[in-house]
Amino acid sequence: MLSDFAVRSAKPRDKPYRLFDGDGLALLVSPTGVKSWQFRYRHDGKEQTATLGKLSPSLTLAAARIEAEKRRPLVAVGEHLTVVKRVAKAANVASNAKTFKVIAAAWMKSEAKRKQWSAGHIEQVRQSIENDLSDLDGLPISSIRASITAPILHGIETRAPQMEEKVARRLNAIMDFAVELGAIEVNPLPRRRRAKVERRHYAAVVDLPGIGEILRKARAADPCKGIKRADLLIAFTAQRVGEVVGARWDEFELDGAEVPVGDGHHTKFDAKAGTWSIPRVRMKMRNEERGPHVIPLPPQLLAMLREWRTVDNKASEFVCPAPRDNSKPITPEAVEAHYRIALDLAGKHSPHSWRSSFSTVCREAGKDSDTIEAQLDHVVGTRVAGAYDRSRRLALRRELLRWYEVTLIAARDGARVVALAPKRGRK
Repeated sequence: MLSDFAVRSAKPRDKPYRLFDGDGLALLVSPTGVKSWQFRYRHDGKEQTATLGKLSPSLTLAAARIEAEKRRPLVAVGEHLTVVKRVAKAANVASNAKTFKVIAAAWMKSEAKRKQWSAGHIEQVRQSIENDLSDLDGLPISSIRASITAPILHGIETRAPQMEEKVARRLNAIMDFAVELGAIEVNPLPRRRRAKVERRHYAAVVDLPGIGEILRKARAADPCKGIKRADLLIAFTAQRVGEVVGARWDEFELDGAEVPVGDGHHTKFDAKAGTWSIPRVRMKMRNEERGPHVIPLPPQLLAMLREWRTVDNKASEFVCPAPRDNSKPITPEAVEAHYRIALDLAGKHSPHSWRSSFSTVCREAGKDSDTIEAQLDHVVGTRVAGAYDRSRRLALRRELLRWYEVTLIAARDGARVVALAPKRGRK
C-alpha cells in the first residue's frame, strides 16, 4: 500500500507510470508531474479505468481510498463506472434545468388554462412571482427548502402582511405542481395551520371630510405617473384596482362618444363625452353575455386622460405604465403599497375602499340604487331587464359620475356641495 510520503515524493519520468495502492486504486504520474488518482477494475472480462481526479488537498490518498471504496460495490454488481458517471451527470443537468423559474412559469400556464384566468389576473400573478420570489429563480426546484423560503416570506410579511399569505399560497402551489411533474418527490414546504376567520370587509373612509383629506394627500404625493393615474381612475370611477392598472389606451373613447338620448333606445354623438370600455375578460365578473363594462367619464377626468394620452404619444399601450418598463402596467400591489406607506392609510383606506366610498356617498345623497350598483358592475335585476336597461342606465351613470366628480373635488378643496333644485318649466 502507498504512503503519503511515497505519493508526495513520486517524481515524473519520461513516460507515464502508476503507483498501486491495492484493490484497484493507483496513482498515475505524468511526464509533466501531474498526479491523478485512478480506479482500475474489470467489466465483462475487460480491463477498465475510472479517473477519480487529480491529487490535491481535497483529494489526498485517504480521500482517494474512500472514493475507490464507493465504487467497488457498483463493480461487484457488474456496473460500468463510466456509464454510471454519465447517467449521474445527465441527472444532475436535468435537475438543474428544472429551476424554480421554469417550474413556476409552467405552473402559471397550466393554472391560467385550467381556471380560465383573465389576462389581467395572469399579469398580476406573473408580476407577483417576479417581484416577490425572484430570489428563487435560479435554484433547482429540488434544492428549495423552508430554510430558504422562510426569510423571503418574512420579508414580504414585514412590508405587506396581507400579501405574504397570498405569496405563500402560490409558492406552495408551485411546489405541489413540481411534485405532479415528477421534478421532486414531495413538497418540503410546511402547510400553514391557521384558524378559519370570517371574511372581513375592507376598511374605508366614507365621509366627505375624510375623503377630501385623502384626496389632498394623494395630490401632494409624488409617485410614478402610473400610480398617480391609477389613483385618480380608482377614486373617480370606483373600479377595482386590478381592472384599473391593466387599462389600455385602446379601451378609451376620448374624442367624443355616442350617448343615449330620450328613452335610451337612441344615441347621438357628443364631442364632449368620453367612455372607457373594460373588456369582460379583464373583469371580476367574466360573463361574456354581459358585454364590456362601459364607464362614462366625468368631464375633468376626461380632460386629464386626454392630456395623458398626448404626453404618452403612443409610448405605451397602458394608461398606467410601470416606471422602469412602459411595456408593462404597474401592479395592484404597487398601488396598495402607495396607500399603506406614502399616504399612511394602512388599515384605514385601500384602493378597493373607493368602491365603498362611492356607494355610501351616493346613497346618502339619495342617488338611485340601481344606477350605483350598475356603476360597480353588480348585477341589477334579471338578465333580460339588465340588457334592456343598459343604455338608459349608462345615461344615468354619466350624470351620476359628473355629480360624484364635482362632489369629490369640492371635498378635496374644502368646499361644500349644495344640491340644486331642478329647474321648473315656464308656464
